[in-house]
Amino acid sequence: MKELDLSELVRGLGQRLVASGNPIHRIAIGGMILHPVFGALDVTWDAQSDVVRNEKIPRSGFKSAEFQNAPFFYSTVNKLPFERYHLEEGDLPRSFPIFEKLRAQGVTDYLVAFHSFGHDGKALWADLPSVTRSVVISFSTRRIGGFDAHEIEYLRALTLPLSFCLKADVVRELSQTVLDTYLGTYSGSKVLDGLVERGDGNLIDCVLWYCDLRDSTALADKMPVEEFLGMMNDYFECTAGAVLDHGGEVLKFIGDAVIAIFPYEDDSRPLANMVRAAVATAREALSRVERHNANLQGTDRPTIRFGISMHIGSLMYGNIGTERRLDFSVIGPAANEVVRLGGLCKELKSPVIVSSSFKESYPGELIALGNHPAAGVDGGLDAFTLPEFTPPAEKAP
Repeated sequence: MKELDLSELVRGLGQRLVASGNPIHRIAIGGMILHPVFGALDVTWDAQSDVVRNEKIPRSGFKSAEFQNAPFFYSTVNKLPFERYHLEEGDLPRSFPIFEKLRAQGVTDYLVAFHSFGHDGKALWADLPSVTRSVVISFSTRRIGGFDAHEIEYLRALTLPLSFCLKADVVRELSQTVLDTYLGTYSGSKVLDGLVERGDGNLIDCVLWYCDLRDSTALADKMPVEEFLGMMNDYFECTAGAVLDHGGEVLKFIGDAVIAIFPYEDDSRPLANMVRAAVATAREALSRVERHNANLQGTDRPTIRFGISMHIGSLMYGNIGTERRLDFSVIGPAANEVVRLGGLCKELKSPVIVSSSFKESYPGELIALGNHPAAGVDGGLDAFTLPEFTPPAEKAP
């Protein structure tokens, strides 16, 4: 079966209602969603413009008076199956600020229906009441006198199949969101494409980008858990956040380390572009942490320090584990080498270390820091850094 975009479905429904003689002016359909940033979906169509507005409402917006004093929220928390608000009448059982806006548009009648997914649960925001995962649908008209009894029953009958459509859309988006959030966009897409069996995987040619937090064990021992977790999130915003903003893919958070990649292909993602993106990411991450640490002056909070290493190679990336508990992991000499390079940052007193293979593809200047032994790497590793991160002992007098 073809998946129909929810916006197309709502527009198509509105157009068919108008064509059949129904006086519909506006259709709105919405529901709560599970997402790290957004908390609700709102899809609205109006007959005058024939335009659909598909909007995700930030979770932070749930605490606003506008959201909490709206028919959507009221019907959800009170689980009201169906309500009619005849806006031409002055004395309504309940009034909401949006009604004045609708009256100004000439709306005379407003219907709102609630359908539960059958799951009561604690809301994802602590200071609001528990809600039911559900769909709320509204119809409005500008016809004088509003909807007649037959139209009301017909529209009410449409709300149940519409709610199933939204639920299917939310479930599909939830699957993508959960996978993107916990596995990353690259891994999430692989799972949705069917890469779900133990041993499934593929070889990736990429620029590897690795980052490791300094002194994390000592900090974890002496800091309260909540403060340490807060600091870790600040660190990941500086590092993994920079990776994502520059088009990279965060593959794994390994304790206090980040391993990310910039996959390259000859045509769509040339190696030279990915090398430049990795360098820009490193500079951005260090710039972010410098600003973060500057804001800590005058406090007793510890500053964040980390080292970044970059390398070019091929990784085997795929499913490992048991048949009932799998994880995506990176395997291959290149992964070991970029981690070993990262370990040299502290020893060489430079926040950025890159490999000889990286040097071959980077068009800019790099400073040689010598060859250094590395566990599991025959012949050791040649280390280089960007000019601005040259250790004092290596700088020309």
